Amino acid sequence: MKNLKVSKCLHFQQVDDDIYVGWNRFFPSIFIFNPPALELLDHIREDQPLESNEEIEHFLNEFKKYKFIYEGDFDPSRQDFLNMVQQHLEELNRRARDFFRLEEDYSALKIVNDVCNLDCSYCVNAYQPAVKTKTLIKRNFPGKLRIIDNCVDQFFARKMKKGVGEVSITFNGGEILVDWPVIKNTVQRISQKYPGIKIDYEMNTNLTLLTEEMARLFDQYHFKVNVSIDGYREAHDKTRKYRSGRGSFDDIIKKIGLYRETNNIDTIKTFQGTIEHIDDFQPEEVYQMEKYGFVTARLAPNLLNCSGDDGKKKAGLMGRFLELNSQHRFQVTELLFTRVKQGINQKEYRFSMNCRGLSGLPKLGFEINITTLSVSHLCGFIRHLAVPIKTLGYDIYNPKLWEISFEFIKQRMASMLKNCIECPLLALCRGGCILSGLDTQNRINQAACAYQQEIWKIYLKKAYHDLRS
Repeated sequence: MKNLKVSKCLHFQQVDDDIYVGWNRFFPSIFIFNPPALELLDHIREDQPLESNEEIEHFLNEFKKYKFIYEGDFDPSRQDFLNMVQQHLEELNRRARDFFRLEEDYSALKIVNDVCNLDCSYCVNAYQPAVKTKTLIKRNFPGKLRIIDNCVDQFFARKMKKGVGEVSITFNGGEILVDWPVIKNTVQRISQKYPGIKIDYEMNTNLTLLTEEMARLFDQYHFKVNVSIDGYREAHDKTRKYRSGRGSFDDIIKKIGLYRETNNIDTIKTFQGTIEHIDDFQPEEVYQMEKYGFVTARLAPNLLNCSGDDGKKKAGLMGRFLELNSQHRFQVTELLFTRVKQGINQKEYRFSMNCRGLSGLPKLGFEINITTLSVSHLCGFIRHLAVPIKTLGYDIYNPKLWEISFEFIKQRMASMLKNCIECPLLALCRGGCILSGLDTQNRINQAACAYQQEIWKIYLKKAYHDLRS
């Protein structure tokens, strides 16, 4: 028990009278400290003699496991974290080299576009300097369908070579229904050319352009359709407007009715959306969406082009959903809570990026942008690093894609270590989503930092009191 020291990387959040939750900023596991545990830490700080009994030994073992204390003159927490970051980068690069060397197949194919028929106030594409395509105008490249078909054929050829019998294909935007001919051609052609492979189709859409023909095709090929609604009518119509200024809520609800009349498998029981105008947003109203046949909603605040104060306010608003969920059958979820639970419940913490789209490359998937005819391994929102398919010799397995991806990832890790190393939530956030923490340019986003620190406090208190009850 000699030469024990308390880590200066240990942080606390009070959750009740004399009760604190503690964690090491470099490791996300949490520990509930009651007064005896806090007193034991104080004894170690003051280098006081410690009793030798079973309870003390138990606490000391737990403190060591959670990196709260260490032996010797050097706290290894920071260096252990830096080593894990380096190991993660090396592992990613090793997996990528193996992917190309072994001619492995992409796990999934994503087909996206940049154009949209709405004019949302927080448009992600408009935020990115390399895109700015808040327009309905489509670019009709010569041979566009032929180029897309060629990419799809390469994807399936590798799958068939590997003996894969099930494939995942996702359509996303922008608003992907703007490019309906591409969707229809792609799906019908796959059905005719690859009849022996099971296809899991998924689509994200605002649904305003849905027709009966589209609904029937989605039913025929068992699409899972995710619809975007920003909470409830009044909130939605302030953010998701047509270019005329008219809100789109009623049109979406009408199209959901059309979809449900046609689709016998996926009847759209949930929606996803963005919260923007927080001063008059009414969380209670979201639960009224149950009357339209919904059972859950996944909502997240817009944290781009916001101030730190806005981020903090939006955290309070999202915290309100934690309280209201216990009162309703309808449930509102937030992705951050899921990530936090995964992080703090790991038996052995290993660093990886919070963005799943950047942590499993290139095996995880491949994306083709049908607006620009460019391709990428990266998260779909990092549009400015997509490479024109022509530049790659029309080869979707060109290793140049990984070289570009990996350079971005290294820059992201460097930015995290520069900007976030002293942050109490470093191991939980890890740079965050590119739409929050570090943005698409790998710059620090103060609004997202304020949001996450505030929502962390709210979440810890809620989790502790739920545990007690």
